[in-house]
Amino acid sequence: MMAERPEFRSPNTGSNSKAEYSERDHSMIDYALRWVNHGGGPDKDIRARFGMTSREFYRDIVMIRDRDRDRDRDRDRDRDRDPGSVFGRGLSPVMVARIKAIARRRMWGSS
Repeated sequence: MMAERPEFRSPNTGSNSKAEYSERDHSMIDYALRWVNHGGGPDKDIRARFGMTSREFYRDIVMIRDRDRDRDRDRDRDRDRDPGSVFGRGLSPVMVARIKAIARRRMWGSS
């Protein structure tokens, strides 16, 4: 089974935009999606690709998700803005929950 791949849209970068997504954010989410069926990527590969420990990587994944959650709240208040969500758009709630569960497990396991 292939992992779902989100639609990456450019975020609204207007003055009232809270979150901007970097190419690194996109790369990290793409990587997490590729490895979701295996419990996350190997620690050595994460260090080589992103220059951080797996704990730092998954902490950043959670932070990206938090920005998306805040962005979703803003979208509900301001319907004219492009939501531009990196994490949640195009992903089923089940896939988002799986990635979050892997992130929690990997952060807890490396503490």
